[in-house]
Amino acid sequence: MSKFRAPSAPDTRPGASQSGLSLVELLIATALGLILTLGVIQIYLSGNETYRQTQGLAHAQESTRFVSAVLTPDFRSAGSFGCLAEMGRPLDQVVDNRLNGGLVVPLDQALQGWEYTGTGPGDSVTLANAMATPGAGNWASGTAGANLPADLAGSVITNSDVIIVNALTSLGVPVNSANPQNGNSINLADNSGVEAESVVLATRGDCSEGEMFQKSNNANSSSVTMAGGNVNPGNNGNNFNLNYDPQTRVYQFTSMAYYIGQGTNGEPALFRRMMTPLQPPQELVSGVETLQILYGEDTGGTSAADDYVPADEVVDWNTIVSVRFSVMTRSQDEVLEEENNRNFDMLGSEVSQANNGDRRVRLISVSTTALRGRM
Repeated sequence: MSKFRAPSAPDTRPGASQSGLSLVELLIATALGLILTLGVIQIYLSGNETYRQTQGLAHAQESTRFVSAVLTPDFRSAGSFGCLAEMGRPLDQVVDNRLNGGLVVPLDQALQGWEYTGTGPGDSVTLANAMATPGAGNWASGTAGANLPADLAGSVITNSDVIIVNALTSLGVPVNSANPQNGNSINLADNSGVEAESVVLATRGDCSEGEMFQKSNNANSSSVTMAGGNVNPGNNGNNFNLNYDPQTRVYQFTSMAYYIGQGTNGEPALFRRMMTPLQPPQELVSGVETLQILYGEDTGGTSAADDYVPADEVVDWNTIVSVRFSVMTRSQDEVLEEENNRNFDMLGSEVSQANNGDRRVRLISVSTTALRGRM
């Protein structure tokens, strides 16, 4: 007969084998987990920093491209005075300026610039830590040293050059050949597309003479009508001194200033402002810290620049045939690991930042544009 044996109880004596993790194994597992977690966090932070730097660089590059896209065509069109330029006579002898008061930049000049004191080639320039808009006497133009126009004083920030460009743009709408003129209006074949109070220039068909005046009617009108004294600057009379024929040509005249000012978000920005008639400034590109300009002088009559000089060294503005400009653009945010305390070469000026800089990405661009009307 077999004997029944009860199952034995588990051995609970010290030293007996146990299932599960020991304390040492748990500590090792925890340490490995922390190392892996820190590695993942480090990869994330590094990737995020690279992304932010790439975004900052892309913003600065985009700002640079936009500045060039705005300034290059406008500088190229400076001094493009249509068929009047082909007559071989000074414009002030060909055009009767009917506007009340003179132009900021004379009609016979393609452009004029103003150099901020101490920012020319060979100068060391320290960008201001806080933006300031000093008085007009801090800029000079030509060897006579003309101050910045009063209408721009208080708008331009420290260390930035200023330029004003004169140009004509054809309306692209011919005169009504059957009825070219009706009193103080020149009739067109279609709507003018030119806003009220703009300045236009009309020339007779043979371009022997013309008149510049401020128009009064709207862009959807199929005529340009000379304004009276109820607009600013207005005209000295509201009747033409010339009779216009079916071959009459009509142009819109612009006198546009470009400079660096303080934008609506507190950042430095590229601005433009119509000077005649005076209009509110327009902010174009944010994050543009400074604008430096040199002017190509044709002293040998070859229609090519013999030398590039700052605005305060230009002897005769009518010898300028090209413009070389440089801008500094920056990222919106501080994205670099360390302060960007580099010095930058801008057309021969050594530009540095105040307080050893900040952590923004910065780019310098240089462009040269020939004046089409002087080629």
